[in-house]
Amino acid sequence: MTNTNIDKFHIVKDESKLELPAYIDQPEYVRNKSVGYSLQIVGWFAFMWLFMPLLTVFFWWVEGETIYQQLVIQAAPDSQLSLMNIILMIVIFICGLLLWATYNWIRFYNRERRSTPLAIDEQQIAKSFKVNKVDILNMQQAKNLTLYYDNKGKLEFFEINHQLKKRVSA
Repeated sequence: MTNTNIDKFHIVKDESKLELPAYIDQPEYVRNKSVGYSLQIVGWFAFMWLFMPLLTVFFWWVEGETIYQQLVIQAAPDSQLSLMNIILMIVIFICGLLLWATYNWIRFYNRERRSTPLAIDEQQIAKSFKVNKVDILNMQQAKNLTLYYDNKGKLEFFEINHQLKKRVSA
C-alpha cells in the first residue's frame, strides 16, 4: 500500500470538519415523530402499489413458461396430467358445485327454519340462576353487572354497580 492511499482513507476525529446536517444532534428539529412514521408507512404502501404489480407480472411470466413447458410441450396427449384432462377435471368440479348450490337453493329458498325464542318471565330466569326475583329485577336494571361462578358453573356471587351480594336461593 502506498502512502497516498493511507492519507486518502483516514478517520476524521475533529467534528467541526465533518459535514453533518444541523438537525442530527438537535432533537427540537424532530418534533412530530408520528407524522414521520406515517409518511414512512405511506411511502411503503406507495412503493408496494407501484412495484408489486411489476413483480407479479414477472412471476406470472416465469411460472407461465414452466406450466406451458410441463403441460403443453412435455406432456403426452394420453398422459394422466394432460391439459385436456386437467380442464375436464375443473369442469366436472365446477358442475358438481353448481349442482350442489342449485339443490340447496331449491331445498331452502324462502324457508325459514329458525324460530324466535319463547319469552320467559323473571320467575323462570330467577329459577335458572337460583336467585330470587328481586335480585333478577335489580340485575336487569343495573348498569354494571358482574357474575361470579364456581368451578361447576353455578352462580356464587354477583356484583351490581360494584356492590357485592351473596347469591340468594329462590
